[in-house]
Amino acid sequence: GLDAQAEMIVNGRRPDILVQRGSGPVVIEAEFAPAYTVDDDALAKLFMRVGGRPVGVTFALVIPAELRNVHESELPDRLLSSRYTWRNWYSTIDSGPDESGSLQDLADSIVASSARVTDVEEAVTCLEQGAHIAGSTFCDHEGSMFRVAKVFDREPSKEVANMAALMCINAMVLHDRLSASSRSVPAPPEHNRDGYIVGGAYVEALRATWKKVMEIDYKPIFEKPYEVLTALAMIDAVMFVSECRRTANELSLISTAAGHDLSGQVFNRLVADRKFLAAYYTSIPAATLLSGLALMPEQWPNVDWGDVESIRKFVVLDPACGTGTLLMAAYQQIVRNHRGRRSDGRRTSEEHLHKTLIEDSIHGSDVVDAAIHLTASTLAAMAPRATFDSMNVHVFPLGVDQDDGGSAKIGSLEWLDTQSLWSMFSGAAEQVSSNGSRTKAQVPRPEANLVIANPPFRRHNSDTGRGDYKTRVFGQLEDDAQELSARVSEVIGGTPASLVAGLASAFVLLADRTVRASDRIAFVLPASALFGTSWRGIRELLSNGYHVEWVVSSHDPEGQSLSFDTDIGEVMLVARKLREDDEAPRRARFVNLWRRPEYAGEAEAILRQLRRLPNQQFSLEGPPVGNQELSLGAEKWGEVVDAPIDGGPWMGSRWRSGILGQLAYSLADGRLWEKDASGIVVHLPIVSLESVAEISPYHLQIRGTQGAFDVAQGWDESVRYPGMWHVSSRAQRTMINQPDARLIPKQANVVVDVWRSAGYLHIASDVRYTSQRILATKSNTRALGIRSWFTLGIRDIHEDCRPLAESALVVWFNTTLGMLLHANHANRSQLGRGTGNRTMLRTLPVLDVRQLTEDQLEASHNIYLEMRDKQFEPIFMGAVDPARIDLDERFLQDVLGLDLSASASVAALRELLAQEPSIHGTKTPALP
Repeated sequence: GLDAQAEMIVNGRRPDILVQRGSGPVVIEAEFAPAYTVDDDALAKLFMRVGGRPVGVTFALVIPAELRNVHESELPDRLLSSRYTWRNWYSTIDSGPDESGSLQDLADSIVASSARVTDVEEAVTCLEQGAHIAGSTFCDHEGSMFRVAKVFDREPSKEVANMAALMCINAMVLHDRLSASSRSVPAPPEHNRDGYIVGGAYVEALRATWKKVMEIDYKPIFEKPYEVLTALAMIDAVMFVSECRRTANELSLISTAAGHDLSGQVFNRLVADRKFLAAYYTSIPAATLLSGLALMPEQWPNVDWGDVESIRKFVVLDPACGTGTLLMAAYQQIVRNHRGRRSDGRRTSEEHLHKTLIEDSIHGSDVVDAAIHLTASTLAAMAPRATFDSMNVHVFPLGVDQDDGGSAKIGSLEWLDTQSLWSMFSGAAEQVSSNGSRTKAQVPRPEANLVIANPPFRRHNSDTGRGDYKTRVFGQLEDDAQELSARVSEVIGGTPASLVAGLASAFVLLADRTVRASDRIAFVLPASALFGTSWRGIRELLSNGYHVEWVVSSHDPEGQSLSFDTDIGEVMLVARKLREDDEAPRRARFVNLWRRPEYAGEAEAILRQLRRLPNQQFSLEGPPVGNQELSLGAEKWGEVVDAPIDGGPWMGSRWRSGILGQLAYSLADGRLWEKDASGIVVHLPIVSLESVAEISPYHLQIRGTQGAFDVAQGWDESVRYPGMWHVSSRAQRTMINQPDARLIPKQANVVVDVWRSAGYLHIASDVRYTSQRILATKSNTRALGIRSWFTLGIRDIHEDCRPLAESALVVWFNTTLGMLLHANHANRSQLGRGTGNRTMLRTLPVLDVRQLTEDQLEASHNIYLEMRDKQFEPIFMGAVDPARIDLDERFLQDVLGLDLSASASVAALRELLAQEPSIHGTKTPALP
């Protein structure tokens, strides 16, 4: 299905195979094994120009030696049945992983090959700077600025000027592609090589050309740029178009310019909406991997991928599509599924398949009209020679609609409350077809086969400092927080979704309402979805009503996110909705990547390896021997483990090391394994913290508007109500610490009730492993934990034994064993940090100190007394921290009475923890 030519002379060079793609030419150099020079040949073809475009990707292909002597009559069958090895080379002179597979796998790898994420930066910077410069040509000119803002139905602002430039540059790049691929599309006016135009003739010619293009098709894509040129005064239009054309010319020299989400990446930088909507757009490698996992052809037995009519009935929906990255990836995966699978042996034309996908299969919506403009243009660019009558991309309103009685609208989430929504495009309540016809219409909620999305993550009471659900669109700030929040609460009330979890949980609920039984949802979600207490309802929905097939997370210290411009931990989830008579497996396969893919080709290679996994899976329940390795060539890229799922934290993705995950899971069940996994060292009485201790109230009950106290910094012995307020890595180095705050009574009638929770033992809810030194502490006087600290009171124990039990628990928490269980249970949102709240602490597995003998309690207390002033290093340095090692040894020997085998097991745990990116973050692991 690829446009490939062999031994073709190009500019005096003769590549073995030349593949022409819309995103740029690809060269394949091939040799029979052992192929000693094939890598050199592939490198030598980088940067050669084909039709004026540079080769940015080459493949070094090794052909099995046995094919050298195959008879010609048998060769086609042997070629198809043989396995090949290859690697691709990029313009950075970096190579991709060693891969192997069939010719079909090779073709898929070629289709997916694209620039590395870091390479795209060149094109992104070029486009970003060009848009800023072009926008600045009229930004300060009142008349032009006013008229352009009116095109977008916005107030004049720099962002409006930037977006006008981005759309025009995007239209120029697309126009170049369309005219090069289709004779029916008129070519752009001629311009000089540098792109600088003098006079208004070029502007008039460009407007006239775009008008002709819109008469053929693509009106939603070219209409806005056309209106911008019309709105500008001619003197401004000349400078504006000159800068746009110059930037488009520069982009044409960068092979990544045809990548389908280049403009989307710049859109992220030029528009502030994403910071208020928490809309961080998916990287292309992540989108490739997610769509590939969701659309594995063998997992869809009821879909005939070779039949276009079957594809026509297959509906893909992204209800928060942004600039369309996930829709493009799904589109490309469906095309790959279709290629070569026609049952009658005939090939479907690219134009016919494209028309089917655009008009019937691909559905997307968003709340930002500029993003939908980019989605429409990139969809059209997927097959420049094809024309189509309509596309299913829509803008739904977000904000308070004064024309509708002041009602709040929350975009596609309104589908949770109604079966159809008005579609907006460019501010008009209209549905816009590809040929520009506008008809009043409502969009029914689709019945989807696949709902794929990277929804906004904004959560209630977020830490933006600006309030929640404030929306800024091209400089227009709408302070509709209260109304929008109330509307979200209204539509998700009584459901598993949670406003505290954020909008993403509501989009999962929408997907559940939309997707058909036996079909799938595929999401990019915050990592807190797997661990956070506010996500419990969604986890129960998924574990009870779906077969969760894949959960993918990155443990790469260089990036645990899957979206641009964010360091928030993210995961990919693919799940098949069960029929009513299906039994829920309540298990999932977790893919823990050691390296985040930087190329779409790397994502394709990972996908192929996952499809080849053997049926026998390594389980989280152990024994602790590690997980299924995920390797590309000789390099390990991650591990795969089969793990149980329910409403509690999903532990399968917690750790990079499978062995550490298995050890932590076993320890939470009370089993400490030998270092070599040959047996159990000891069974410990592990229970939930809430069964051992009462936990002090949530901080809003202590301080704030509804709290019993006000709080002030500082403490001395005269303070009547001391507080443990902040965690300080500088001040809190030992297991005993002074309070740092004073509580000032505010509501006399509740002060006594709240103060009853005060005590001497305190545990941190949020832990920064890279700086924090202790997990729990005792205070030198009775105090109450506030926000960062929770105060614990031992349950069901004689008062005389309480101080001993508190000493035992503070010692336990600061051992490697106690810290492992806390880190295993905490929410993982950022590298080097484990977060939680009171609800998380309630279910935290801890040693039941009430079951220790009197001698064991005395031993624990002695350890505390002798070590309470000893200074610890930061937690991530536990493997080399003398104090931590000493504490571990004394607890194992003096309290538990264990021998050297236990010491060896815990020493191994310390080293495994030290190597975990979620513990050391971006710092160098501290190893002995």
